[in-house]
Amino acid sequence: MKGYEIFSTTADVGIKIRGKTYEMLYQNAIKGFFLLVSGQGIQTLSDHASSDYPFDFRGDSCENVLVNLLSEIIFLLYSRDCITTGIAIKIAEEMVLQADLIIQPLQNPLEMEIKSVTYHNLQVKECRGVKSAAIIFDI
Repeated sequence: MKGYEIFSTTADVGIKIRGKTYEMLYQNAIKGFFLLVSGQGIQTLSDHASSDYPFDFRGDSCENVLVNLLSEIIFLLYSRDCITTGIAIKIAEEMVLQADLIIQPLQNPLEMEIKSVTYHNLQVKECRGVKSAAIIFDI
């Protein structure tokens, strides 16, 4: 089972993510976002030069961390023409994420343009040891 999937809503699009740990949840958010904007999985990337971009955020909830992580990824995409292809996590907790985002120069046109990530109905839930959330993006 993948840790992410895409779903559609009226005038928006979203990803459902899941993971046993916060680390897996954050990693799957990046994978789902990548699939959404590129139309392909991260494993299909060629070995273009990548670099690290530091990300350090302390919020008041996991939802807050997710929105800020994805907002930073959107910022990098449009301000630096870089796609985030992975994450090297140092600390991943409910309200803290310290990591290096792995970015590459954008090589192909985007499949979908994302304006922003929203808090709309965003709630991280845990059931049987698996955390899950549905994240909506403005397109």
